[in-house]
Amino acid sequence: MHKRITFWLERSVDRWLLWALPLLLCTAAALWFLFFQNTPATVATWIWETRRALDEKEEVLAFAKTNGINLLYLYIDQSVAPEQYRSFIKSARQAGMKVEALGGDPYWALKANRESIRSFIQWVKTYNETAKEEERFHGIHVDIEPHLLPKWKEEQAAIIKQWVENIDYFVKETKKDPNLVTGADLPFWIDELTIPGEAKRVSDWMMERLDSITIMAYRDFARGPNGILDIVETLFERAEDRQKASVLVAVNIRKTQEAEHVSFHGKGLAKMEQELAVVQAELDSYSAFAGYAVHDYASWRRAASLRQ
Repeated sequence: MHKRITFWLERSVDRWLLWALPLLLCTAAALWFLFFQNTPATVATWIWETRRALDEKEEVLAFAKTNGINLLYLYIDQSVAPEQYRSFIKSARQAGMKVEALGGDPYWALKANRESIRSFIQWVKTYNETAKEEERFHGIHVDIEPHLLPKWKEEQAAIIKQWVENIDYFVKETKKDPNLVTGADLPFWIDELTIPGEAKRVSDWMMERLDSITIMAYRDFARGPNGILDIVETLFERAEDRQKASVLVAVNIRKTQEAEHVSFHGKGLAKMEQELAVVQAELDSYSAFAGYAVHDYASWRRAASLRQ
């Protein structure tokens, strides 16, 4: 009797495995696919406090690794010794992260300040020329934001014209080193602007010239009127013919004096992560969608410390 029961149990287990194992494998494969499919190719953040970040290199990179950050926009303080940049970038590269040199000023939109752009690009190139491959900047990222200029409303057309000319100059000068990529921060409403004297939208013009753009879609909710998805939808539809992942969607967690809905500050990381997951799921079907960015590292890290 004991042998018969044991035999029956073994046959039952065999039948169960024959039926259940394929199902379990299919389920595991589906979960694996969904996990990686919903993981953005790029997660970026801005580092403005350069000296502190370089001094706290290990903490910065540990935070980045924990949060899946693989692209750092590092603000360039030209008074910092190149050795510190080399050490930081080398460690970042070893951790699977790219570092782009960050610079910018609203006044960089004006032709009169083109020399500042040239000087910045030259600093990055000189640095890269004297650094080992694993210590070099991956590219140059600019944050110009001409809408912050005092005369933006009164002289918008003239400023836009100078702005696009300066971006054109920035790209051409940077691309003299073909190993450097170019990127820029742009407001979500850029799709509403046209180049003076032309029918071309500024957003289309920027996407044609820059390797990537980071859209500042500063809202604290993904769905609904005036939400993140709503304000970037038109741009992504127009970006589809680019056939490359070149557009990052940025959110803000920094404290701001603007309207409450433009930042996740004070609302907790869980809320931001929840909304970013929605953005990721909704935009994954667009070939132009490259991932997302969070402004900025210091604010993100402070918010994370409150959750612990």
